[in-house]
Amino acid sequence: MKLIRTLLSLAGVSLLATSCASFSGNKLPQVADTPATNVKKIPLTYTMTSGRGNTGGARTETPAGTSTHFAKPMVDAFNKSERFSSVSQGKGGAVHVDVDVLNHGNAGVAFASGFISGFSLFTIPGFGTDHFKLTATARTSSGKSRQYILEDSMTTAFWLPLIVAAPFASPTSVYPKVHENMYRNLMLNMERDGILPKAGN
Repeated sequence: MKLIRTLLSLAGVSLLATSCASFSGNKLPQVADTPATNVKKIPLTYTMTSGRGNTGGARTETPAGTSTHFAKPMVDAFNKSERFSSVSQGKGGAVHVDVDVLNHGNAGVAFASGFISGFSLFTIPGFGTDHFKLTATARTSSGKSRQYILEDSMTTAFWLPLIVAAPFASPTSVYPKVHENMYRNLMLNMERDGILPKAGN
């Protein structure tokens, strides 16, 4: 009996992993992942805080040492842009950015929806939406400063027919794409405001 329960549990996990797909909310313009050309490269430093918004508005801070989940897409986007001679955590760069990322949504609705979908073996669709709010304060070494607020979201759906979409739209692949696009929008805004040097492309 224990073996049967174990096999059923494994089958359920396998079904869940292959019957869900995530989709960007597309609340921001899609900025092409194209390296900048003819641009003066500068050193960039950053600090980051992150947290999760709970139902009712309370915020739970991300435990120290686990914020890499949020920081990696940012650092990847900065490095891929080829605008910077270096990207490092700390202070003292020609441009410094204080970044805060808030992940919020209605966890109760998502849990109930996911439970009903799972109980039906994903014949009834379920979904949950993560809303992302990026707040960044950028400063140049000369003292120029601007604040930016960018928001986007990612919806993950659980439904048996999504088994065909899962390999191309898994949460682990869509999440960094949504966040990297947020940071590409941030860099364009910083360039527009004269925080970053103008690029040739």
